[in-house]
Amino acid sequence: MARPKKFDEAAGLQKAMNVFWKKGYAGTSISDLTTSMEINAPSLYATYGDKHKLFVSALQTYLQSQHEWMRQAVLEQKPVREIIRYLLATLIDATLEDPERRGCFMVNTITEMANQDTQVFRIAADNENQIRSILADLIRKGQTSGEIASEKDAEILASFLFINFMGIRVIAATNSDKKHLHSALDAILSAI
Repeated sequence: MARPKKFDEAAGLQKAMNVFWKKGYAGTSISDLTTSMEINAPSLYATYGDKHKLFVSALQTYLQSQHEWMRQAVLEQKPVREIIRYLLATLIDATLEDPERRGCFMVNTITEMANQDTQVFRIAADNENQIRSILADLIRKGQTSGEIASEKDAEILASFLFINFMGIRVIAATNSDKKHLHSALDAILSAI
């Protein structure tokens, strides 16, 4: 008879995500993971598979939460520009308020692994497609309401916003001038 598991798998995944986010994939050891997750190596392997599978699960959990957060913001009955401002400002503020200045887990993963790991590359591409789709729907909502010029290509504007979302997370991880970053946000909005 197998012994019952004595730990919360979702909480363990969250702890693993935090370690990977801080140290990166290559910089994270099994010992780092087991210490953080408060489990032994055999339990880690039995529950989550190998280090790579655990990493992919942690990354997908992170992305699901990001996509859900964005979808909820987009559903708000507010002006579209206000929603875009909120999304960008939240990314800036979350990065600046993180005492470890980890930046974005997805951006960090792309720069570390996307050109070496086909599964991570596919996850990154899917993430981009999902976020651009959310943003394109938001742009079209703004075009319908007259907030955004209807002759502008919603897909191109969504790509423009996605690039800025990713870039702002990188810059906010190294630049702590909140006023400067929010001024850049104003410039992004003026281009839409």
